[in-house]
Amino acid sequence: MDTVSVGTFEVNEQMRELVERVLDTGRISYGPLSRELERRFAALHDCKFAVLSNSGTSSLQVALQALKELHGWQDGDEVLVPSVTFVATANVVLHNRMIPVLVDVDPQYYDMAVDNVEQAITPDTRAMIPVHLFGQPAQMIYLDQVAQQYGLAVIEDSCETMFVSHAGHKVGSWGDVGCFSMYAAHLLTAGVGGIATTDDPELAAKMRSIVNHGRDGIYISIDDDEGLDGEGLREVITRRLSFETVGHSYRITELEAALALGQLDDWREMIRTRQGNAAYLSDGLKPLAREGYLQLPKTRRDSEHAWMMYPLVMLREDKWGVCNYLEERGIETREMLRLTDQPCYQGLWKPTDYPVAEWLNQRGFYVGCHQGLDESDLDRIIEAMHEYCETCND
Repeated sequence: MDTVSVGTFEVNEQMRELVERVLDTGRISYGPLSRELERRFAALHDCKFAVLSNSGTSSLQVALQALKELHGWQDGDEVLVPSVTFVATANVVLHNRMIPVLVDVDPQYYDMAVDNVEQAITPDTRAMIPVHLFGQPAQMIYLDQVAQQYGLAVIEDSCETMFVSHAGHKVGSWGDVGCFSMYAAHLLTAGVGGIATTDDPELAAKMRSIVNHGRDGIYISIDDDEGLDGEGLREVITRRLSFETVGHSYRITELEAALALGQLDDWREMIRTRQGNAAYLSDGLKPLAREGYLQLPKTRRDSEHAWMMYPLVMLREDKWGVCNYLEERGIETREMLRLTDQPCYQGLWKPTDYPVAEWLNQRGFYVGCHQGLDESDLDRIIEAMHEYCETCND
């Protein structure tokens, strides 16, 4: 029996051709395909600049470090983070020696609840990291207003959401910077890889430097001295091993760029298929929602949904019984991104202070709805959920 997975990776001919082009040239460091991916991805998200790195987490880490250095923030300053998200969102704050302040989430859409944001702001708050969770944009039209009112920077954690809009604006174009992931089971899948988008040239240059060990921006790639001679070449030679900040080796290769570029032409069909699969699951599971077994996901009226995955919440019991039942039948499940009660954060906050997160920690999980699933796969999910809920009445 094949597994109904939470993610997919499908190779098309364009991906093969681009990878072969890289192998034929022998150029695997940052180069023309990487630059093309940055240019096209930025344009698709209505931004002027994009900066590649080796993961979505690295993009978040670099974005926050760049903002901290450019604005002169101090160690111990605070960053608002939703109480339900992948650990990377909180980890990058800690890695930058700042304090993650949790904001409980909306019980229906699972993103940072606007009503809780202002209560969490203090004189030490410098930024917020709203997360576009499971493929749906956060309420950026309101969060952006709060950020402007209090002078906060905004980093959009869009690692799970690409190509879609909220209130007419693309994800990644609302804040100071948006951060995306190309890790396995994401929307664009290159194995590894992250992309940060921004309209700020100074921020883009700073992030590109930090990704490359903090190197002087005059020489980021081996193409930067091409065609130079005389004093121009001399200036590059004398500065190309000069480092302006303490950076990281977060670079991507042309191979990952080739894989991602080879998928870009297909993004509309991919999103359309995911949306159709999500609608099919919702239609098949509606009887269980009506009977009070499940909370189904919804799309906000002013938003599009990329459906990286299909989140569900059990209403009568915790998630462990149904997750075990599905896994035994070859249907992959994942927890709904527990954060508040992770062992690594013990003592940082009280899980009971975030009741919606606590509820989702116990009741929330997700299954796949990606373009690699066919109708029979979706029927297996629907049938297994109905069978399990019927056992709850026995």
